[in-house]
Amino acid sequence: MIRFTEFFSNVDAVKRSCGLLTLPFFLTSLFVITGHSGAAHAGETTVRAVYDIAAPIGSGKFHFASAQSGNRYKMQGSARFKAFLGIYKWNSSVASNGYIRSHKPRPNIYAFSARSDKKAEAIRLKFSRNGVNKVQAVPPTRPHPKRIALTKAHLKNVVDPLSAMLTFTDNAPSLTNGTQACNRSIKIFDGRQRFNVTLSFKRKTYAKLSNGQSRTAFVCRAKYRPIAGHKMNQAVTYMSNSNGLEIWLVPLPQAKMYVPYKIIIPIMIGTATAELANFKVTDPKTGVIALAK
Repeated sequence: MIRFTEFFSNVDAVKRSCGLLTLPFFLTSLFVITGHSGAAHAGETTVRAVYDIAAPIGSGKFHFASAQSGNRYKMQGSARFKAFLGIYKWNSSVASNGYIRSHKPRPNIYAFSARSDKKAEAIRLKFSRNGVNKVQAVPPTRPHPKRIALTKAHLKNVVDPLSAMLTFTDNAPSLTNGTQACNRSIKIFDGRQRFNVTLSFKRKTYAKLSNGQSRTAFVCRAKYRPIAGHKMNQAVTYMSNSNGLEIWLVPLPQAKMYVPYKIIIPIMIGTATAELANFKVTDPKTGVIALAK
């Protein structure tokens, strides 16, 4: 029988490791997209995706939508997660906007809210040219003697968990070079914790899509490294020591990006996954590009 304290510890571990993409909250936001992002405007490139979330403790859905016009981008999403036959429910919404400079995301505003049966949470970040310059968190992070203190230096040159998805764009995604696809490091601040996610090429495989097709996928090993704002408890220690974190990337040259197809996160009571159910890009020049549907 899984104790409730153990359950919540694992949920928190998964959420915090999931800035892997977009996500400080994997089981609740991988790189989130809402089922409706509003009507696309002329000249905008839009992305919509849905992920199925599965874990020993429950299951859920992850919806994501983004739009980019010129160097400006906006992203929004929502996630729902249920466990113990619906006894525990976790819902979240997230949004981010900013611009692209030198092929890298430069966030402007990030907002996250979540509610479970036990508590509610809201975070809002405002960015300047060099990093985060304003943090609002409700409830505020409680002081703790074992918490690694955040400094202003920790908040420089970081992205929010949602904007982190843009690090997977590429002008010429390789169909054969896994090192090109995987090797990258992402500095993330989610409003409470500052951490790094470092990816490296692990192996090549094939992703079976929901439309029956198979596509080349590069499996990237992901290392979660907590920097500040966290307490080095059992869950954080487990995640930071894990070698089983993976992100599967499928190259999509027409859309100039690598699409995260699957995320695998070992937790202390098993393995959590998020797998692509459908993905569609609408580009004003090339039309609709569907990876799965």
